[in-house]
Amino acid sequence: MRLVRTRSLRVPQQRTRGYSSTAEPRSAHSEWYASMLPGMIPVALLGSAVYLGLQLLQSQLDHEKFLDEARDQVRQLEEEVDRLQAERALKPSAVSSSPNPASKWWPW
Repeated sequence: MRLVRTRSLRVPQQRTRGYSSTAEPRSAHSEWYASMLPGMIPVALLGSAVYLGLQLLQSQLDHEKFLDEARDQVRQLEEEVDRLQAERALKPSAVSSSPNPASKWWPW
């Protein structure tokens, strides 16, 4: 019995990457993106951070304004309650000595 070494059916192919190929020169667009994109990433991150910071600041200021308006409204309502309680204390209460039933649902 003879051992025969068979060749693999796979044929090794030379793989060339399209972006690393030196056969064709890069287009002007790819050159522009390759040179500009790395510099644009930090700018985009910084712009996003500034935007989110300003949005947070606006939200906090809006909340403070709402709290101030709510405190003013509560203060006004408390003053109105105090005024109405003082008016009630000054008015003489009209108490009648005769019993006046509010409803007569008892037949006997």
